Amino acid sequence: MAKAYDRVEWHFLQAMMEKMGFCPVWIKWINSCLKTVTYSFNCNGEAKGFVTPGRGIRQGDPLSPYLFLICSEGLSSLLRKAEESNRIQGLKISRQGPELTHLFFADDSLIFCKADKQQATEIMNILKIYEAASGQMINLDKSAVFFSRNMISDQREEVCQALGGMNEAKQGKYLGLPMVISRTKDQIFGFVRENIKRRLQNWKSKFLSSAGKEVMLKSVAMAMPTYVMSCFKLSRKLCKDISALMANFWWGETSGRNKMHWTSWERMARKRNEGGLGFKDLEAFNKAMLGKQIWRILTKPNLLVSKVLKAKYFPKESIRHCNPPKSASWIWQGLMGARSLLDKGLIRRIGNGRNTRIWEHKWIPKTISGMPSTVKPNNCDLERVDELICHNRWNKNTIFRVFNRNDAERILSIPLSLSGREDSYYWQPQAGGEYTVNSGYKIQMKNNRKARKSASEVAGSSYIEGSQQVSQMWNTLWQLNIKHKIKLFIWKCIQGALPVREAVSRRTRIGDPICRTCGEAQETKARARPEGKEHIGLTANILWQIWKDRNKKEFESSTRSSPLRTVEKAHREWLEQVEVEKSKDRTSTEETAHMHDQQNQGNEAQGAMIMDLSTATRKGQNNLGIGVTVRTTAGTKIVEWKLKERSLGNQSLDDALALKLVLCKAAQYQWSRIRLNFANKELLKQLTKTQPLGSRMATLLEDIVNVKRLFCMCSFCLSREENMIDSRKLSVDALGIIVDEERNVPQCL
Repeated sequence: MAKAYDRVEWHFLQAMMEKMGFCPVWIKWINSCLKTVTYSFNCNGEAKGFVTPGRGIRQGDPLSPYLFLICSEGLSSLLRKAEESNRIQGLKISRQGPELTHLFFADDSLIFCKADKQQATEIMNILKIYEAASGQMINLDKSAVFFSRNMISDQREEVCQALGGMNEAKQGKYLGLPMVISRTKDQIFGFVRENIKRRLQNWKSKFLSSAGKEVMLKSVAMAMPTYVMSCFKLSRKLCKDISALMANFWWGETSGRNKMHWTSWERMARKRNEGGLGFKDLEAFNKAMLGKQIWRILTKPNLLVSKVLKAKYFPKESIRHCNPPKSASWIWQGLMGARSLLDKGLIRRIGNGRNTRIWEHKWIPKTISGMPSTVKPNNCDLERVDELICHNRWNKNTIFRVFNRNDAERILSIPLSLSGREDSYYWQPQAGGEYTVNSGYKIQMKNNRKARKSASEVAGSSYIEGSQQVSQMWNTLWQLNIKHKIKLFIWKCIQGALPVREAVSRRTRIGDPICRTCGEAQETKARARPEGKEHIGLTANILWQIWKDRNKKEFESSTRSSPLRTVEKAHREWLEQVEVEKSKDRTSTEETAHMHDQQNQGNEAQGAMIMDLSTATRKGQNNLGIGVTVRTTAGTKIVEWKLKERSLGNQSLDDALALKLVLCKAAQYQWSRIRLNFANKELLKQLTKTQPLGSRMATLLEDIVNVKRLFCMCSFCLSREENMIDSRKLSVDALGIIVDEERNVPQCL
């Protein structure tokens, strides 16, 4: 569309909103937003003129994209009606797949039809009707026709003429991605490498410190290929070429020649606590981004892309188990390569159990395989998990009869949903269960480390990477209260990446390794300091100043500076950094929790029932005792409950289960306002952020949120154990009961 936003006719937008059923009051508000706009012109820094527009919507206004979508719905309706009346035929990727007539992205449109003159003429008629009604105008110069391979040239020319003389698109990009993927993948995606190379050449590396280069590479260069990598699998060679470009920029160049790389990009791409700098391994990152697409197809089957791909590649099975055909597209081949990543952390979250197969799916948490370790009995006809459930509870008799003791205990520790929702997928490495690219990247890098470790063990080399002491050392470095450039300097010292004379002589076989300052020993790096870590930051500053003085002497032939002056300068800079950190406002976690508690209590509505909740378990038993004391806001005790349930084997899970049961019981009393006090900080944190740690906790929190909606006011507060002595005693007593008990507390007159 040409000048799409500027050409929107207001009367057409209003008619579309009325046809779509928007409220008249809302339409009036939108019209007011459109018609109260005025413009002036900036001429030589002065505002000139005063214009009141009669059409168009403002670019940059956050409301404008939504209003333009309403206008585009008019074109979409015209195309759908033409399809229904068989005036145009859409595109089908497969016989059973959905028929596509158009795809819209803002003011860019893809329209699909049969390549003949009649349908091309119909498309132009539809566009002219839309132009006349909406005020839009097709930009023929920026539009093109794309044909399939089996079209002869005469037919192509005929269709192009019917479409107003549009040009034919041989090869190009749409929304920044290549339209055709040929065999030469390196050439097709070579524009990614060239764009990054051009950007790096525009930066003046000699004016940037190592810290500045790190920021530029992470924030700009590494972000450039992410859009392409989210759809396509880049070749290993291309990923290595891009990594080499960034490594060359980071280490710098002199007289047109790259400087020596003192450590590998693979080491720099490790996490900070593993001795790296946190750069991205592009191949692993590419795989993690493609894993996001598989997650969307798994969890959102109603998306158009999910329907198209399912009909084409896995019509009768899951994407996780289908076999890709040899003729599959490059996109699909890339997605299939990322399936192994999701298999590492994916598990079925049980709802009603109807869509989960007992012996084939991963559905038992806290196990290596996620599947039962019990061998399926020959006479067993159980197939789905819902066959193990009776009246919304696990059928213990069936479970203990079919499964071994360990499997049975793990199955019974899986909470069942109150709402009977469908089974779903849960991504275990991420809190909340949603797959993220960052969590997928961590899993892939972990797999790469295991592969390197296995290769090192086979080769007979020692492998100490990732030990607890090494991680602690690196964490200490990055947490130091010093400038980032000094942290990078210390990192180079420890990694052997500092170009001291001994290292230069060893790598190049050129030069004298003897220190020019003392003239007695080889010039090497400082690697450790025997004193405590309270002054490590000061030590790092001193080493930094010594290194700067050394370089002045080495390359600028400056006179030797006073050691005392060097130490004083380092000490002064260290103190300045300490003062900067001290001036920042810091609030401890305990203070924040205390303030949150007081705020909740201060905002508490009058007339609420206060429920103190406590749980108890015994070692070696699987029983959970729940004690609840209910009182008014005035402190008058009303009722006491003793509840008994099966423990889930974890304190937070047990407390969440108890909270769910108590909410259900409170709903039976038809109280409208309640407040529950408990002593589990972790549970309160997960309730607040709604990011459950594990599939079992996700089911419990979902039920808690659903039952919470039954009350006019329901809040959760953190309380100390010593404030709930009565509830604690009730929970211990509940371990010995057979059925749940409740006792009304008599009121004194």
